[in-house]
Amino acid sequence: MRPDPDQLQHWVLRDRVPAAEIGARLGLSRAAVYEWLHRYGIASGVEFLPQDRLVGLWRAGMLASRIAAETGISARAVRERLVAAAVLVPERSYFVVGSPEDPLPEHLLRDWVVRDGFTAAQVAALTGTTPRQVRYRLDRYRLSTGRPGPAPRLRRRLTRERLVELYLEQGLSCTQIACREGVSAEAVRELLVAYGIERRPSGRRARPARVTPERGLQRPHRHQATIDRARAACAQSAELIAAVRETMAKLAAV
Repeated sequence: MRPDPDQLQHWVLRDRVPAAEIGARLGLSRAAVYEWLHRYGIASGVEFLPQDRLVGLWRAGMLASRIAAETGISARAVRERLVAAAVLVPERSYFVVGSPEDPLPEHLLRDWVVRDGFTAAQVAALTGTTPRQVRYRLDRYRLSTGRPGPAPRLRRRLTRERLVELYLEQGLSCTQIACREGVSAEAVRELLVAYGIERRPSGRRARPARVTPERGLQRPHRHQATIDRARAACAQSAELIAAVRETMAKLAAV
């Protein structure tokens, strides 16, 4: 079914719930929530219009335009609310995430997507939902093809030899390998551990330390490369100046 206009009105007009939180409750994006609010004519300052009253006016023989003039919402919003009152069969259904009526519970997504490798489109076709709803819940439940543990199909795609070639020989990062192979970066990291491949240091760990006799172990300066080039240029300039002075001394002796 479509989002319940009475429930949306209660959240928006009485509880002042933000659109992002409403989307989380319904399994919709914030943009989709705004679209439904616009289609139902729900906005701040608009009077709460129960569905029972709207249906009663319609059954009393009032046209949508007449109901719109009496209630203060647009005729299009009146028709949309009448559709929500079962005038038409909805094209898609919306469910509160995690509710008993939700056809996409976490355990089902974990079994089908994580363990069996089903795509979002396949899960949507099996449950009568949309791929967008499936992807939203996968993100909401923090599920990916890398949890829990690398799936067998992932091992077939990324064998140890393939991963050694990409990670060690070509020097690609886990994120780059994930984008190339169409998997998650977390799955690549878990495969590195499963295959016993030692990970490269990253971030601060990758910076080599600099040791000097005077000050001992130090962190390299963030502009160390520029400093080294400047020192090399100064040394080269000193050598050129010494060579020029030597040449001038020889000429003066003659």
